[in-house]
Amino acid sequence: MEHLRFKDVGNYTLEPLSYYIKKFTPEFYMGMHKHGYFEIMYAQRGSFNIELSTDPEKEGTLSTVTVNQGSFIFLDADLFHRLKIAEPEVVIYCIEFAPKPPDEYNPFEVNSVFPVNYKALLNKTNLKYLAESSSGYMVVPNLCNVDSALHNLIFQLSKQAKSVEDAYAVRLCILTLFSEIAKSIALFKENETYYTKKVYIYIKNHLNQKITLDDIASAVGYHKAYLTSQFKKQTGKTIMQMVCFMRISKSLQLLRDTNLSVTEIAEQVGFSSYTRMVCAFQKVVGLSPSACRKNFINDEIDHSTKDHQSSSVRISPEDYLLDDEAFYSSYYKKGLHSKVEELLKKY
Repeated sequence: MEHLRFKDVGNYTLEPLSYYIKKFTPEFYMGMHKHGYFEIMYAQRGSFNIELSTDPEKEGTLSTVTVNQGSFIFLDADLFHRLKIAEPEVVIYCIEFAPKPPDEYNPFEVNSVFPVNYKALLNKTNLKYLAESSSGYMVVPNLCNVDSALHNLIFQLSKQAKSVEDAYAVRLCILTLFSEIAKSIALFKENETYYTKKVYIYIKNHLNQKITLDDIASAVGYHKAYLTSQFKKQTGKTIMQMVCFMRISKSLQLLRDTNLSVTEIAEQVGFSSYTRMVCAFQKVVGLSPSACRKNFINDEIDHSTKDHQSSSVRISPEDYLLDDEAFYSSYYKKGLHSKVEELLKKY
């Protein structure tokens, strides 16, 4: 039968071909492969990598996507991929579905009892984002109950259907899984700052190192092109512009609060050279690092300014990672260049 992608499921039914809850270690090896069905893999413990390629025989087509603990990846049909394990122990839930004509997959006549119109399901729910993915995959954080729905489905399948009631239960579990996936996608789309925050955290934790788009995309778990376009849409800046801005912000804090030389600060915040740091300051701030330090020395801190009075609500552990003194600053009474003040406030 012709291989069908998820968007073409239409009036077919879905047969669960393979499923497991399995522990993996770095010794595990999987060759690059593709198949005519799609699969869902959930990182229950630890994180794993998926290597992807549109054509593994061509150089430059291989990319790596990280699926962090508590997230899942949807892999469509005919996408070359393989699982790579780097952490000491990873537990993965996985299920594979093959589209089949209703007369070919109909255990205990379940299609007459519980038919499903997948074409309508894809059109009317957020599952359409999986179907419309041009890359053939999508990584989504589990913001609802994808883990328990997938676990329940695998458990139900492991019992082997012996009656129409069992087949009905499997069909119900499949729809529950898709419902939880659709709800997670909906919440994710409503709050796309989720991955933006992960980009900030990665930059901050690796500020003094060489940072590439490939590294960030792998850590966040999104395709580089998609991540860069969405980040620009959300923040108004490219990711590499943000790297530069955050390095400048950290530099300003060190210029203000330490006696480190400009060269030492450049090294600490990840600028490849003193010259690159000066060029970045002139372009973004309009002042040299030395001129900024002179401004700090001449100004006095205004502790009574209303800008010191603020409140915040931390909604996740990631907020704590972004909430520390290294990226905070005081505000100044006079003579401080507006761009310097903006950078100190924001990053």
